[in-house]
Parts: sequence; C-alpha cells; structure tokens
Amino acid sequence: MFMRGPHDPLCIERAEGPWLYTSDGHKILDAGGGAVVVNIGQGRREIAEVAARTIASLDYIVPVWTSRQRERLVERLSRWTPAGMTRFFFTSGGSESVEAALKFAILYHRARGQRSKNKIIGRRFSYHGNTIAALSAGGSGRRADYEDILLDWPKIDPSYCYRCPWGKTYPSCEIDCATALEKEILKHGADSIAAFIAEPMMGSSGGAVPPVKEYWPKIREICTRHNVLLIADEVMTGFGRTGRRFAVEHWDVAADILIGGKGLTGGYMPMGMIAVKESLVEELERARADFMFYTYSSHPVACAVADEVLAIMERERLVERSAEVGARLGSSLKEELSGHPMVGDIRGAGMFWGIELVQDKATRMPFAPEKKVTNRVLGASVRRGMFFYPATGMAGKAGGDAMMITPPFIIGDAEIELIVRTARAALDEIQPNL
Repeated sequence: MFMRGPHDPLCIERAEGPWLYTSDGHKILDAGGGAVVVNIGQGRREIAEVAARTIASLDYIVPVWTSRQRERLVERLSRWTPAGMTRFFFTSGGSESVEAALKFAILYHRARGQRSKNKIIGRRFSYHGNTIAALSAGGSGRRADYEDILLDWPKIDPSYCYRCPWGKTYPSCEIDCATALEKEILKHGADSIAAFIAEPMMGSSGGAVPPVKEYWPKIREICTRHNVLLIADEVMTGFGRTGRRFAVEHWDVAADILIGGKGLTGGYMPMGMIAVKESLVEELERARADFMFYTYSSHPVACAVADEVLAIMERERLVERSAEVGARLGSSLKEELSGHPMVGDIRGAGMFWGIELVQDKATRMPFAPEKKVTNRVLGASVRRGMFFYPATGMAGKAGGDAMMITPPFIIGDAEIELIVRTARAALDEIQPNL
C-alpha cells in the first residue's frame, strides 16, 4: 500500500509472542499470524542474536557463490521436505517463489526438447502471488485490474464441497473436481501443458478450505500420466501451519515442485524457496540450461534466520503443537460460532482455520461485495484487541467473505478463549446492521 501520511495506518511499535503493541498503547492479539506468517512468535532473542552474528561476519554475496549459512539451511531443509526433494532455490518471498516454480517447470520441458509445453493450469479460486505470472496462474479477484495483460493460461474448478459447481455435496465431489484437470489437459493437449499449480488447502481466496481426501491422490495420478509437473503452493500451508510439516503430507502425495515462504522464516526476514525433485534438476544440468538467480537469492542473513527458525520449531516441537493446540482451536471455534446466523462454514486443520460469512445461513448465499462485511468484522475485532487475516469466501466473482484464524503456534488456552470470544462479539456487533 502507499501511505498517505505518517499516521495513516495503525502503527505497531513492538511485538512479543502473539501480541502486537501499538504506538498509542493498545495491545492486540495477532490471531492472523500477520499475513499467515508468524509461527514461533515475535521477539525471539535467539533470532536477533543469529542475525547480528551473521551481519557482523557476512552481509551479501552474489548468489552463484555459497555460504556456510546457506549450506546449513539446505542440510536442514533436506530433512524437512518430502523424500526426494533435495534441491533448493531461494528467493525473497512467496510471489518470487511462485514465479521461479513456473519458470522452472517450463524450462524443464524445454531442456527435454518439449518446447510446446508452456502453459500452466491453475484453479479459478486461487491466489499464488502478485507478479504477472503468479496472477496469471491464480484466479482471485486480485487479477481484475490486469486481466487484459495476463497470460491466457487455463483454469479448473477446485475441490470444494457445499458450493460445488456441479451441485454435489461432500464426499462425492472429488471425482468431478479432479477429473476436471484431466479434461482441461485433454482440451488443450498434453503437449502444451507444463504444470498444474494449486494450494493443498486453499488460503486467502477461499478462507482455509481443505479438499476431500481423494482429491490430491487423483490429481497426482493425472499429472503423472500426462507428463505434467505438479506444483504444490505451500507458501501459506507449509512449515507446520496445518499440523504437518507440509500440507501435502496429509494425503501422502509427492509434488514435483514445492513452494515455501512465510513460515520459513516466521516473519523475521523476507524469504521464500522452491524445493525440487533431484531428478528434475539433473535434467536441466544435463542440458546446461541456465536458471537465473534473483539478486537476493540465498542471502546469508535470511538463510541463517530460516535455519534458526526451523531449529526452534524442532526443539520446541511446534509442528506437533500446531496440530494439538490447533485441534482445540478448531473445536472451540465450531462449538461457539457454528450456530451464528452469519457463519456458513468453519473448516481447517492445525493453526489454519477459516470462517465463511454468509447472508443466508440456509442457502449460504454470500453478502453483496459493497457491504464489505469482512472489513467491518475485522474493524470490530481490532477494536476489541484481536486481529484476524481477512479472506474471501469463494463465492464466485462476488468474492464472498471469510475470516482466517491463523495464529502463531505458541498460543495457549487463554489465547484460544480470547480469539473465540472476540470473534463472537465482533460478529454480534456487525450482524444487526447488515
């Protein structure tokens, strides 16, 4: 955003654990983890010390060289990522990582002499980042101002339940949702499709929507059969957010390219990555294909911070905590809010929960966009001392409304109670005026 003046947005002066402190003395519980970023909590002295030590000894090197910090991070990530994903490319954030993944997929096929495989299939309800290629692969409302210049890449409908485009309901919808991918591949010709990209659980374009269990294994089988690379966008869901190290592990599915960001450094430094199967990178190396770095790829300070964040996650068993405490969070949200007249659905896993807001509970019809319901609920929530991450509710072009409850993994029962109580109070305040 462009700031209009020095006091335009809310000014956060400091943060500690899951709490934000404003310059005017207020205290806010960060139930959104910022932009679904903060996992180990803020204000960790050990992270500050690691960053200071690294800056004192090494600031910047051109990314074609390596550093001890990068080598340590690669070694640790090799233990974190699914088997076979042993090659890593680092970026400055999620959008850059998506861009890198898309470029890699196209370059991989070119290295094998398949230059016609240059299209990416995405999903109509998805968001993959803010670059032109990432917006082209996605299907969110953020495309609107750029539709005339975006790449004309095909889209399919995602796995979703009660608002299924075929009018079906859980658990039968996975058949049509998955086979929609194969139909799209055949429509355009498999020799033109480089990759399929999707979030394992939809994030801001749906509000933490998990698919039915059959969806991802079927998607994997279709991609393999048609020589289409499978890209899992785990910028939001990765590094423990859903109670597993990566969300694809919920279905024992192996992607060809896995995209990470956000939780990789827990918000302490801007950083993203792609993890790629060894065999795919070897194809590029045999063809002597040049995969260009970004200026800040593998920045030593970012690598050191990421390595320490993951070390803290291991020492404190925060992935396991995300699963255990997240289950209590989800149960509390459902118990207290499922009956609210504005709530159409509550779904998620780990520390990744979405509350869809609807105008009519029986039909789950969304609110009109001009009512800006999510923003109004967010304002009421912040006034009560809690921030959640705003999202759309996947109601087609209208956008829909949703709250994402995605707090740091370190919260406890007291914070869960505050989240649920504040969410209820904010909804109760807004609902009579709609």
